[in-house]
Amino acid sequence: MDLERLDVGGALNFPVVIKPAQASGASSNVFLAQDQEELDFFVKYLKKQGLKPLVQEYIGSHDDEYTVGVLTDIQDGSLIGSIAVKRQILSGLSSKIKVKNRCSNKPGADILAISSGISQGIIDDFPEVRRYCEGVTLKLGARGPMNIQCRKVGGKVYPFEINPRFSGTTSLRALVGYNEPDILIRKHILGEQITSIDPRGYFNNIVCII
Repeated sequence: MDLERLDVGGALNFPVVIKPAQASGASSNVFLAQDQEELDFFVKYLKKQGLKPLVQEYIGSHDDEYTVGVLTDIQDGSLIGSIAVKRQILSGLSSKIKVKNRCSNKPGADILAISSGISQGIIDDFPEVRRYCEGVTLKLGARGPMNIQCRKVGGKVYPFEINPRFSGTTSLRALVGYNEPDILIRKHILGEQITSIDPRGYFNNIVCII
């Protein structure tokens, strides 16, 4: 039965993020609901566009959001390297949604924010975040580029987007010397012996805008 209203029997912990189950790149058709009325509205809107809604709990704070690129060998899936950007999403360029938190359940900040497709942030080591995302990638058996968006809450990493592709921050990473397409071309087309890359040589608390 195709219901316009999403009835979850009070199980949801607002605020929540509503987005298409597929094709939500660059935060396209991504919305934020702080109560059932808003949730019903956005679910109905997505269904009218022929999209299948996906609802996620909004977690953590905008201050602790990361996008992580994990690169694995196309042939055997072995880890080549990873790089993390701690995003800054409250600026006019980087935020798609920025609203006051009206929920009694405080997710970690007075402001609720969802990032846009424009990336601003700090490139640094962030070892706990990178290691977690490397583990997820290897568990999934990925090959080639993997991009994971996540937030860190209470010392734990929670992924909310996993995409097996080059991300919008690929050019940003290349600007600091970690060029993922170049690595794969050199390894798999030009035949260079590249087993792993330690990206810590690129980390210097670099602030990047792209």
